[in-house]
Amino acid sequence: MSSAQPRAFFFLEDPSSKPGSSGRKQELSAEARSHISRQAHLRASRGPKGLKFVTYFPRTIQNRDGAIEAKESGGDRSEATADGKSALVDANSAYIYADASESIPPIPDKGASLDPFNSLAVTKTTSEDRFLLHYVFSRTLPAFGETASDKRDFTESWISRTMECPAVFYSQILGASTHFRITCPAAGAKTHIHETALQRKIQAIKALRTTVEQSQLGSRGIDNSVLLTIFILAIHDNFDASKKPEPHPLSPLARCRDMDIYGRMSFGKQHINALYYLVEQKGGISSIDQHVFGYVLPLFDIVLSARFGTVPRFSCPRQLKPLLDDGAWKPDEEAIQMLKTLGEELQPSPNMTWPPFLTPEMVEVVQAMAEITVALDHHSRSGPGAPTSVDVLFNNCDWATHTLLSIPPYIELPDENRPQERVPNIVSCLREICRLCALVYVDMVILPTPPHTGIKRRLSEGILRLIETVLYGNGERHSRVSEFLVWATMLGAIAARFTDLEGSYRKHIKKIVQISAWDVIHRQLKRYLWFGPVCDDPAVKIWSDTEAAILQSPADVELLP
Repeated sequence: MSSAQPRAFFFLEDPSSKPGSSGRKQELSAEARSHISRQAHLRASRGPKGLKFVTYFPRTIQNRDGAIEAKESGGDRSEATADGKSALVDANSAYIYADASESIPPIPDKGASLDPFNSLAVTKTTSEDRFLLHYVFSRTLPAFGETASDKRDFTESWISRTMECPAVFYSQILGASTHFRITCPAAGAKTHIHETALQRKIQAIKALRTTVEQSQLGSRGIDNSVLLTIFILAIHDNFDASKKPEPHPLSPLARCRDMDIYGRMSFGKQHINALYYLVEQKGGISSIDQHVFGYVLPLFDIVLSARFGTVPRFSCPRQLKPLLDDGAWKPDEEAIQMLKTLGEELQPSPNMTWPPFLTPEMVEVVQAMAEITVALDHHSRSGPGAPTSVDVLFNNCDWATHTLLSIPPYIELPDENRPQERVPNIVSCLREICRLCALVYVDMVILPTPPHTGIKRRLSEGILRLIETVLYGNGERHSRVSEFLVWATMLGAIAARFTDLEGSYRKHIKKIVQISAWDVIHRQLKRYLWFGPVCDDPAVKIWSDTEAAILQSPADVELLP
């Protein structure tokens, strides 16, 4: 989502200057010009130190597989491919080379310094600081917002806070270093960025404490810069650098808004609690700076709730909007047909007969998720009428996720702290399976996260236990319930890939494989929530592996009664 257009972030223009006006007062003074000249000369006389950013290809940065690799031999450049294009790293000088046609604007050279008047709240910034500031301003911040105006307002508001408040400055460096080390682990390992991040985290906490103490002593309350610092510290407490296999191909929404990056971060509990407390003390989200927080804080609330399986703390600022109304999407014939069939089994029948697994509060959210899926499918296929950008889907994605997370469980699953006291109600189990499957689908397609969050593992375990409860109680006798459980089993099995639950799901898949063919099952699956580009490949793999296992060990197969 990075813009390839250069952008000036710090302005030296005299606000009193007007087009057509004249007078020597509107020119920089001789002293100021001398200062700029001296600073330019000093910078020109110094050799390059440490990491010097040249340019890089945004799609390489968005390749979360660590596409940039540096050879160990000094001075060599290694070539790596990302999305069909190449990037180069000079392992000796730590330069990053790439296709300049789609590059982030380079850091201004020498005399055209980011801050020739030392106007930042923090002095004596290092080369790593300057690189990371440039990175966050050019790469991270423009990822948020749904229109060019939204992106501009959001970016400028965060830049202003970074210039004005030392605590925000230090926390921004910490956040940018985390992003950079996740997206470019090989390049990040060649620099001092890790040490810089640790130093800036300590400094951010100290500066935050000082600012809070000053606010408490004075008459003014906690300002937005304090909230922003706490927000950044809460998100960037730590991150998971391990490599984990994806259980399915990535949704087109997986890298939007850097969800794949934030999914690998560990959130700081203390800072989260402080953030919620202070926002509530100020009167809620509507009472804080909307340019700074209006877009990201509700999203963070949703992401946090999805990760821990809780109800969002803030009310949803989004309203459901029909995707066809604004003209951004005009379905073709295939999309029109999909709109008729996708999700139809999760709706009441034409005579308003409700299946036992469906409740009224689930109907609207399932319809919205189905419409998003069809639009995504059309976007993936491209062609006439397809949405040119997935940005138009964010509103409904956030609304659907928030609404779904706000629906309480239909049955509490027993655990070591809460043993099962009585035989569960089968209808309640079916409804909870439907809710959990919808949440799995959100994590796969609508608001995707990497396996590091553990969301898929947690939800697939709940689905598995409930399926086994229903089967034990013979609750699948109705044909519509039986087909629903097949969908739930396949969706849960995809989410459980590469986890300890794979074998348990395989036992249930064996029973389905034994009595049906994949083509028949596939047609059924596409009448629930099912996005082919994400779900088809892993489902086919699970099915074919199960068929092979049956052929190898036919004696182990249990026939369905």
